[in-house]
Amino acid sequence: MSTEPVPLAGGDARTADSVPVVSIVRSLTTELPGDQTAVFGARIWIRIAVTALGWNGNVMRATETVARLVDNGVRHGMPAEVPRKERLISLEVALTDAGGLVIDVSDLEPAFPDFEAARRGEKGRGLWQVSHLGAQITQLLPRSGTGKTVRAVLAPGPVDL
Repeated sequence: MSTEPVPLAGGDARTADSVPVVSIVRSLTTELPGDQTAVFGARIWIRIAVTALGWNGNVMRATETVARLVDNGVRHGMPAEVPRKERLISLEVALTDAGGLVIDVSDLEPAFPDFEAARRGEKGRGLWQVSHLGAQITQLLPRSGTGKTVRAVLAPGPVDL
């Protein structure tokens, strides 16, 4: 097992977590506005996306994971100097050959002070809640442009109906 996370289409890991390298089977991407309407849109989009990808896992956990990551991106990843019409969140989900769901949320702010403390719940609760939903969380450099990507990987499991 390698210790490097699999980029969907580029990007470098910023954490030293042990994340197995897997192959991407299918992926879907959308862009959302960099405001609170993105959270509602992301909740709807992820339910459709996991169905289209054929992911066998807990859709409610995926929905909550995406909502919290998008909310974090909107709250902390939109620099004030960026004009409102240019503030976008990128949301990409992918199905791996092992059946996992890779969720990448990219924003426009490259800095993430004390990512590890945030993940432990010492700086807000968003990433801590995502990890308690069962996701492995890492931070990546963006594929293009500026900003950062926060990745959550959910394992397959019982499907909630």
